[in-house]
Amino acid sequence: MRSPESSRRPVVLIVDDDHVMRLLEQETLGQFEFDVREAVDGEEALQRLGEFVPDLVLLDVDMPGIDGFEVCRHIRKRWDMTDMPLIMVTGMDDLESINEAYESGANDFISKPINWPILGHRARYVLRSAQAARELRDLEEKQAAIVQAMPDMIFLLDWQGTYLDYKAGYGSAPYVGTREVINRHVSEVLPAEVADLLLHAIERALQRGQLQSVVYKLPMPDGIHHYEARVAPRGVDKVVVVVRDITLQKLSEGKIRRLAYFDTLTGMPNRQNFLEHLDSELLRARREHHQVALLFLDLDDFKRVNDTLGHTAGDYLLHAVADRLKEKLRGSDFIARPALDETGVHFARLGGDEFTVVLPDIDDAQVVKLIAGRMQSLLSRPFQIGEQEVTVTASIGIASFPDDGDDAATLLKHADTAMYHAKAQGRNNWQIYDRTLTSDAVKRLALENDLRKGLQRDEFRLVYQPQVLAEGGAIVGVEALIRWQHPERGLVSPGDFIPVAEESGLIIPMGEWVIQTACRQVMAWQQRGVTTPRVAVNVSARQVRTSDFIGRVAAIIEETGIDANQLELELTESILMDTDPSRIEGLARLRAQGVHFSIDDFGTGYSSLSYVKRFPISMLKIDQSFVRGLPGNVNDVGIITAIIAMAHSLDLEVIAEGVENRAQADYLQQAKCGKLQGYLFSRPLPPDEAECLLRQGRIALPQPAPDG
Repeated sequence: MRSPESSRRPVVLIVDDDHVMRLLEQETLGQFEFDVREAVDGEEALQRLGEFVPDLVLLDVDMPGIDGFEVCRHIRKRWDMTDMPLIMVTGMDDLESINEAYESGANDFISKPINWPILGHRARYVLRSAQAARELRDLEEKQAAIVQAMPDMIFLLDWQGTYLDYKAGYGSAPYVGTREVINRHVSEVLPAEVADLLLHAIERALQRGQLQSVVYKLPMPDGIHHYEARVAPRGVDKVVVVVRDITLQKLSEGKIRRLAYFDTLTGMPNRQNFLEHLDSELLRARREHHQVALLFLDLDDFKRVNDTLGHTAGDYLLHAVADRLKEKLRGSDFIARPALDETGVHFARLGGDEFTVVLPDIDDAQVVKLIAGRMQSLLSRPFQIGEQEVTVTASIGIASFPDDGDDAATLLKHADTAMYHAKAQGRNNWQIYDRTLTSDAVKRLALENDLRKGLQRDEFRLVYQPQVLAEGGAIVGVEALIRWQHPERGLVSPGDFIPVAEESGLIIPMGEWVIQTACRQVMAWQQRGVTTPRVAVNVSARQVRTSDFIGRVAAIIEETGIDANQLELELTESILMDTDPSRIEGLARLRAQGVHFSIDDFGTGYSSLSYVKRFPISMLKIDQSFVRGLPGNVNDVGIITAIIAMAHSLDLEVIAEGVENRAQADYLQQAKCGKLQGYLFSRPLPPDEAECLLRQGRIALPQPAPDG
């Protein structure tokens, strides 16, 4: 094999009869700078190998005609491919199959289902291993050279746990030296808890005759390392233990967890983190009979900053506000404890310009008032944004446990109510929640009544924003967005009426109207000869949780005649917190009929791999807050990359919303974000204007402005 040169991408040949598996492998390896070629079976693989010599072959075992083992043996018979690295992909995890893979000439094996996030790392490791194998060509045993080049450490132990033999993996560092291992018991070599894990795995492997796997960590000179040990029986009284360093994988998982629990803009805990922490504090407060204070802070007229200075300036201001609150309050006379201690003040950004502060063990209401006043004083000093000096104020609502609520949701609601009262009192002040607060409630009641009338009077309409392929600009979908033309108020922002609809329950009939109207519009377009792609509709958590939601969606599909595959329901992150198995099962039934599901505004709140995997999700929608800073913002670039990689690892599509300029679109296309949506392509359009675009079928990107 030729050494991969720094000036070119290494070439990998994927051989697999499964089209989907080839696509997933191609997508994953492409992210690791591999140039991917394909073959659909063993015969085509041998034919293609007559045309070129790849740097790496990823070879499926179970294929019609010539299987992977036979293909591997054919390859090894060629003089120019004797040391070309081969990775076998197999659903068989027994030692016999593993041995056959190596005996056929394979360098490594990957068991199905494939762990997609580490596939690229495995490929890179194998390339490095192949380089080492070339340096060891003078060794008499080729098998020994392959083992030596692998990144794994391989141990042979007897049934009692005594080391009989040891082979070091390429680049791996054993916990103790080789001479200290042989003929010693695992309890003499490893920490007690790790030794116990391995001994139990050895016992299970020999008793069951099956591969066992354990994960553990060990202190190494450069820090804590994480390992996976796979224990396979060898005969009746011995085991082979293959140990792999999975530290990089664990670090990646840690990054994903941070994405799920921390706000990417400010580094503060996000909504999910906040809710879990508040629940924990309330549990402790009940047990110890303490009070907990919740401060809900909302910046006044923040929209004005975005509108006048731009979203970049707005993001900078939010980051600066967060830093000032954390740094100054943490060092104040009132709060002398670390910010994230179990017993300390806890800051969080809920989203937008909303922040929360949790104060546990606060039994003096006067202290809470002093802290709220100090927060406003801190924000009263101007912020410097470039050459512009900006002054902001904040309205703060205060609610306390147990007087104002016995659970996190109630406390947050009441603190929010108090905050709106503070705004109604002229902004730039704080208000303590009081049950007599009615001014905002009256306004919201009036808006609720208008909403009811608006639904009866057909005052609502839908507009449609196209969704396009990042490569080529073909229109592949539209998102249906609701608008309200009030006879007196004029055009009412969804941000004003949607929360009221949610709280009042009107979101349920409103949401059903949106689904029905969008489906009817699709059919109307089709009847006029317009090729209509998928239409995406937002659905609320409250709507989904109704007992007849699944049935109503199915009925609308049948009534309108739309193909279920043309309908996409965008779920809010709060829906992902629902653990009701019947609800998840119902969504799965809709998915089986063809309906697609996506997660809207991914990464801003509850996003978590564990929640995503429970639901029949087919797409992640990247929130526009991450798109705004592209391509210059390093944090946004990192987050976008992580989201796309995570989506691909879960076999999910990705769409980015809020794409406003060519630079953002170019970066997202380069990052393998398949679909884009935003004002760069089109504003939300009424049905007739949207139809014109659909007839065109494509939206060409504007050419970049000439230099100078």
